[in-house]
Amino acid sequence: MKLTSVSYFFIVFFSLLFFKIQAQEQQLFRGKIVDYKQQPIYLATIHMEALDLKTTSSIDGEFTVRFPKGITSIQIQITVVGKKSIQAQVQPNKPQKFVTQDLSYTLSEVHILPEIKRTNASNSSIVFNEEAIQRLQGFSIMDILNTLPGKASVAPNINRPQTANLRGNFSEDYAFNNSLGVAVVMDGIRLSNDANMQSRSASQFGMRGSLLAGVNNSSSGDVAFQGIDLRDIPVETIERVEIIQGIASAEYDELTDGAILIDRKAGRTPLSFTTNVNGGSSNFSLSKGTQLSKKLGALNIGFNYAISNPNPRDKVKQYNRVTGSLMWSTKFSSQIRNTFSLDVFKTLDQMKIDPDDANNERSYSKGNGIRLSNRLNWNAQHPVAENISWSISYSQSKQETYKQWLLNQTPRGYAYKDTTGIYEGVVLAGRYLAEEEIIGSPITAATTLKASTNFSTGSLLHALSYGLSINYSNNGGKGIIADPDKPRWINQSGQNARPYSFEYLYPLLNYGAFITDNFTLKIGSKTLRSNLGLRLDQQNGAWSFQPRLSTQLEWNSHWNFKAAYGVSSKSPTMAHRYPAPTFLDIPLILAFNSEDALYLVYTEKFIADNSKLKPAKSSQFEFGINYKDSFIASSLTVYTKHNRGGFSSSKQYKNFFLPDYSYAYDEQRKKIVYEQAGTFTNYASYGNYAIENIQNSATVGVDWMLSTKKINALQTSFTVSHSLSSSKEDLKRLEVTYIATPITVDGKQISHLLFPPSSNDRITNFMSKVGTSTHIPQLGFVVSTNLDLFWFTKSASNFDQKMQQAVGYIDNQGISGFFTQQTATIPVRDLSLIANRRKMVYACLNLSVAKEIKKHLRIAVSAYNVLNIQPEQRIYSTSNTEDYIISTYNAPLSITGGLTYKF
Repeated sequence: MKLTSVSYFFIVFFSLLFFKIQAQEQQLFRGKIVDYKQQPIYLATIHMEALDLKTTSSIDGEFTVRFPKGITSIQIQITVVGKKSIQAQVQPNKPQKFVTQDLSYTLSEVHILPEIKRTNASNSSIVFNEEAIQRLQGFSIMDILNTLPGKASVAPNINRPQTANLRGNFSEDYAFNNSLGVAVVMDGIRLSNDANMQSRSASQFGMRGSLLAGVNNSSSGDVAFQGIDLRDIPVETIERVEIIQGIASAEYDELTDGAILIDRKAGRTPLSFTTNVNGGSSNFSLSKGTQLSKKLGALNIGFNYAISNPNPRDKVKQYNRVTGSLMWSTKFSSQIRNTFSLDVFKTLDQMKIDPDDANNERSYSKGNGIRLSNRLNWNAQHPVAENISWSISYSQSKQETYKQWLLNQTPRGYAYKDTTGIYEGVVLAGRYLAEEEIIGSPITAATTLKASTNFSTGSLLHALSYGLSINYSNNGGKGIIADPDKPRWINQSGQNARPYSFEYLYPLLNYGAFITDNFTLKIGSKTLRSNLGLRLDQQNGAWSFQPRLSTQLEWNSHWNFKAAYGVSSKSPTMAHRYPAPTFLDIPLILAFNSEDALYLVYTEKFIADNSKLKPAKSSQFEFGINYKDSFIASSLTVYTKHNRGGFSSSKQYKNFFLPDYSYAYDEQRKKIVYEQAGTFTNYASYGNYAIENIQNSATVGVDWMLSTKKINALQTSFTVSHSLSSSKEDLKRLEVTYIATPITVDGKQISHLLFPPSSNDRITNFMSKVGTSTHIPQLGFVVSTNLDLFWFTKSASNFDQKMQQAVGYIDNQGISGFFTQQTATIPVRDLSLIANRRKMVYACLNLSVAKEIKKHLRIAVSAYNVLNIQPEQRIYSTSNTEDYIISTYNAPLSITGGLTYKF
């Protein structure tokens, strides 16, 4: 897309905007918000979604809503921390008082289930309110995501990193790209993982292999190349979560696979203590919202501590998380509101030394940091900018990853120089304590300026928003610490680690602009609501043009139809841009005796240039039907998603023609001497990994959700959801494979063959969720059940046979060639693929009980896999031999107990 056409698009939009400067008359609605004691509510949020505007109540609980002349009524939503939200249709010049109710199980109706609704952020968002979040007894945001259609409901587990994956069934690097493309936006500010570089050299190990695994190859505590680790976000201070699995508004940047929008509590709240315990995991939270003087506003403070141990009997593995938050909200005048946030956090994911482990293995991943943010909202009441908001954030942290291993092996040669050439390395003794250490200091900053206004053209009501955003990422850490006396990996793939500092790397700076028109049109008795938007982002030197459209036709009071299409992009991170240099170390002589040792080695240094990496892109299309009456609400969504240019690492081989050497031990000099033998050898097995835009995938799926109102005779409501999705992986690059015994093709010696990708390329999954919620207001009692039904999961490959034919080759000069049908013998490789198809149908039943006592104390117990059913299946290889693996489904019975007390 040329910038000329992009500029033309913006000119058209802004022409429409400034044409509106011929100011239209405004209508006023005045309201007041009080609690059940008739005391005014300060800093309540009043949202006019149709106008994309928000305002807050004054110290007297009063607020004013403006909307264009000719609009007879408009819907507002009032939210207050700890109160039941209010939705009302209001009319100009008709003042109204709103009375809020405290959230309580004693209310006649409580909303503890997620709600599918259209918002300005998306056509089909799934929204969790404060009551639903508290009911889940979650340790992190991941426990909320697990309630979505197609996700298994499992017990809280913060023993390993948790990154979001939305709309897709992927493995390995594909899952990395999916989580990277899920934007996590908290209090209007996107949380960034772009400065995270906690990995070994991706040039040596590839993206997935570069993450430093824990003891016994347990999961890494780091999430380089991926999205935000959701373990770092406690749920107790969250008021609302909106999950966008499909097309997000053009306001949101740096995403390809959806977004998670988080709003935290701001306003007066009682002192609350919450704790949840599950096995060896415990979570404690303390929070308080205090109303200050009239001019100072409200102050919210929260503290959370979590400790998790997967095996409480030995306490070798442990994860700790400590977070503290402060949010100060105030109104400087009737038109200006400001919110300042301060967050501090500390995490430690560690493996202590097992006294019975002869290898003395130990690992940990720890970090601490601070995040500052400020949001200013000005109700300017200007024709071009009815409302102006400005947000700015800064985050800095320190990360440290460490692993040790006591090695006991024969003497090894080690290369340490960082220049190209032949030299004498060192010979290390075989027994020592090997260490790996990575120290990072990621810094991120972001700012967004947004203006919005509203006007009408005939019967068409417009809510126009436009703005700019800038994102900055840097890392000033010491980087990869490589001690030549304690190397962990020696000649791994012909490479050895060198020190690599992050301090002198260039920062990443991405910026963009957006404009959206959220318009409403009356067509007779029908209403068309649409959000048309455009983003233009500059990411890693490349422009990304991203049109997005979401529309919904309200056919009548029961039926509406929806459709959406959008393009989005995600820039590469610093870990993608700046992998450590590759040092290919080729041993020429390794000899030692009791008197001397010699290690002659050739080193060639390659510095990866990933400056040309393009942003990963995604295009999605979805359509659906919603139905709602006084008893049933149903939503059916069919979608397709295509991801292009995702980040992955591919193996590259090089040919080195190096001299041969002869050597002997000189008795007089007590030294091993050597000289060139006059011949040369081609070393063809050495190479490195390159990160490229080579991953493509396509996903199609259907989601259907149905929920009922409470059946009064049973005091019970029901929910059902079905999710069917199929994801096809498509790696746009042939795999290069080294063969130890060269073959001859057309008179050329060939050591490198080209094969089609060997990974499974299609994963299909179908599951259902059936839930009940029994609520007895008189007792303040809620019982919920959830049955997960797993119908099938199937992984299919393009290749039905274990043996795969090569399609081409690379000769010693680096020239590619391809085999033809006339080729006498085409080389093959053994894939030994395991067919991963689950033929059985199985289920998992979860149960949750909660009781409220005098509106101050809540006690809750949740049981996962309450029947403790763990079916097993033998999965045989494609050759139907006795080669098989045993898969066990469903985790064992797990119980979470918790309580909340409001002082």
